[in-house]
Amino acid sequence: MSIVKSSLVIVFDSPFYKAIFERCSDSIYEVSQLNLGTSEPKITLIYALVTQHWSQINFFQQKISNSALSEKKVNPKRLQRLARKSVIPSVSTKAQRTLQKQLENRKATRKQEKSMTKISNQEKIFKLRQAKKIQKHKGH
Repeated sequence: MSIVKSSLVIVFDSPFYKAIFERCSDSIYEVSQLNLGTSEPKITLIYALVTQHWSQINFFQQKISNSALSEKKVNPKRLQRLARKSVIPSVSTKAQRTLQKQLENRKATRKQEKSMTKISNQEKIFKLRQAKKIQKHKGH
């Protein structure tokens, strides 16, 4: 039986409110970020986002080592302290690193697509010029 841990943090990153979803299961860590807008999100919006639109959220995956997954029994008082700290809106650095990797991956794919379209446009223009040159020298 696998255990799935999920968390949602809402952060005000001027000028937008952002929802950062974190999900950890087995050896996979996933994170996603959504812009909620400039006004403070209502509880109903957050509830609808989690219950109805969960399947539409695109998570970025990252594999984690088994040593990070091994957990030992934690003292109940420590658990209370950790729960109290997690209520304070803060983004884990792991989530920030993973979102940065996702951004870099998207940037690299966009750059590659842009270069491919540029090359294909140049080839198209070259072929058009060659066809015009051949047409010009054919004679009428």
